[in-house]
Amino acid sequence: MGTMKGKIKNIPELVLGFFSPLKPFVVLFPFLIFFYSIVWQGLTKARLTRQIHERTSAKEELKRKNDELKIGIVAYTSAERIETLYRRTYQFLPISLGNRTVTIELPPIPEEGLTDKK
Repeated sequence: MGTMKGKIKNIPELVLGFFSPLKPFVVLFPFLIFFYSIVWQGLTKARLTRQIHERTSAKEELKRKNDELKIGIVAYTSAERIETLYRRTYQFLPISLGNRTVTIELPPIPEEGLTDKK
């Protein structure tokens, strides 16, 4: 029975003996955490910088397309284009821009005898 008491007393020593190969990890663990956080932050920063660059490029592309669409709207709604489409659709002949002769038909001049009777 005395041997059991000796083994029970040695339990803390057995536990320490079991975990003694892990002592370097316990000492290095804070350094590993610090190094990992530095590397993780660097990788995260690089990823976010790349995303910012991609989104900025996409924003510039969308602004360029928006400007092109605005120019297209102005071009497609111009009076000359609408007139051309109307003439082409309804087959009206274009009016020449040269000299034009305008004829106005005036009402006949009333005779003096008819105005006196009234």
